[in-house]
Amino acid sequence: MRRLVILVVLLALMIAGGGLTALFLTTGTSMFPVLTITEDPSASSLIMQPWKAEQLFLFVGFVIFNLVGIALTLAIVLWLLDRSMQNTRLKQAGIVPNAGTTVEVRNVESLPAKTAAAPAKK
Repeated sequence: MRRLVILVVLLALMIAGGGLTALFLTTGTSMFPVLTITEDPSASSLIMQPWKAEQLFLFVGFVIFNLVGIALTLAIVLWLLDRSMQNTRLKQAGIVPNAGTTVEVRNVESLPAKTAAAPAKK
């Protein structure tokens, strides 16, 4: 919970700082020495034109869509790997035969497992 609060505070500070910087640059009253490179709206990073807003919206949508796809793919792969690990553990314990049987067990830890005797150390 503490980490979440720290993250939210840092994000709020960054948003407030960016907003103040943009406000100071657009009004012309700046506390910081800022060199204005161009007055052309097409080349400015502070003036949002309609085509720039559209491109930003499309880019953010593309990134979010791909992040959701990546998360779903990883979730499916990890679920299948966990299921495979459970089946392997059951087959090694001799609970399930090795002949291509696939079983989904929810509480593998509670099943009795055959333990091999550890070799004595000399």
